[in-house]
Amino acid sequence: MTPEFFIKRQCKASCVERKEVIQSLWSGYGEIVRYIISYQGSQPSTYIIAKHCTFPISINHPRGWQSDHAHNRKIRSYEVEQCWYQDWAARCLDSARVAHCHGVHFDKQSGQRLILLEDLDALGYDARYDTDNDQHLLSCINWIAAFHAGFIHQNSVLGWPKGLWEKGTYWHLDTRQEEWMAMEEGELKSSAAALSQCLDEARFKTLVHGDAKVANFCFSTQEEKVAAVDFQYVGGGTGVQDLAYLLGSALTEKALSENLPYLLDHYFAELGRELMAQGESQAFAQEVIEEWQTLFVIAWADFHRFIMGWSPTHAKNTPFSHDLTEQALQQLRNA
Repeated sequence: MTPEFFIKRQCKASCVERKEVIQSLWSGYGEIVRYIISYQGSQPSTYIIAKHCTFPISINHPRGWQSDHAHNRKIRSYEVEQCWYQDWAARCLDSARVAHCHGVHFDKQSGQRLILLEDLDALGYDARYDTDNDQHLLSCINWIAAFHAGFIHQNSVLGWPKGLWEKGTYWHLDTRQEEWMAMEEGELKSSAAALSQCLDEARFKTLVHGDAKVANFCFSTQEEKVAAVDFQYVGGGTGVQDLAYLLGSALTEKALSENLPYLLDHYFAELGRELMAQGESQAFAQEVIEEWQTLFVIAWADFHRFIMGWSPTHAKNTPFSHDLTEQALQQLRNA
C-alpha cells in the first residue's frame, strides 16, 4: 500500500499530493514527508505528516555502529512509536502537547510502518530552537515536567508501560552492550551496571520521552507554547534522564556551568506544580522531587557512559560532563 493510498483512505480525502520531504530517518530507515490533502466540497485543503519507516537495502551508520542488534533496536523503536501514538499519546496533559495521530499502518510482509500525524507547523508550531531565546529552553523544561507529572507512578506495576520500552531512552545499558564493550577500562565502565540499577530501582517512575533533545521540540511564535515529536524511545524511567539529556543538547559547557542550579530548580518547581495540579499532595510531590534530585548526576553519568563507548571524541565529552560523572561515581562509592 502506498502512503498516498493509505492517507486518502484514512482521511477520506479526494486528493493527496506529496509536497516535500522534511527529513530522512536515521541510517536510511525511511523518511518524514508532508502531504497536502484535498476534499470534495467546501472543506479546505490541509496538511498532514507521514512518518514512513522502511528497511534500508544497506545500513550506513554515520559512526560505524551497524549490526543485527542495532537493526533490531531500530525496528523495535518504530514499533514502540506506533504503540505510543495509538495507545498512549492521548493521555498527555494539555501542557505536554504532542501531535494528534490520524492513523497507523503496518505491513507484516514488508515490515514497513506508516504513522499519520497532524502538521504542527501548520498549527503554528513552526519555530525551532533558538539559542538566543532563553524562553525556548524553559518551555522545553516545562513540557518535560508536565509530561513526567502526567505519567508518574510508584515503581510496583508489573508489565508497565505496555507496548513501550520497559526502560526508555535510546542509550540505556541493556540495549547498548556493544558500546559498553568498546569503552576504555576504568571506574565508569565497571560502574555502568550500578548506575543503571540506581535509575531502574527508583521508587518513583514515569514515562520518559527518551530522546528529548531541543531538535525534537516545535515552538509557537504566537504564544510561548511547545510541542514534542519523535517518540521512538519513550518508556519507563525517571524524569531526570530526560532533563539531563535536554540540558546537554541545549547548552554549551560554559552555559551549563553557569546555569545548571537555576535550571534544575526550575524543572523541580514545575514538576511539583504539575503534580499538585493533578491532585497529588505536596508531601507526595516533595518525595518525588527529593528522590529525583539525588538521581540527576546518576542520570548524567549514565548518558556519559554511552558517549564514552559510542563516540569518545564527541563534543559532549567535556570536563563539565566528567565532573558530574565523578559526582555520580562518588555517590556510588559512598553507598
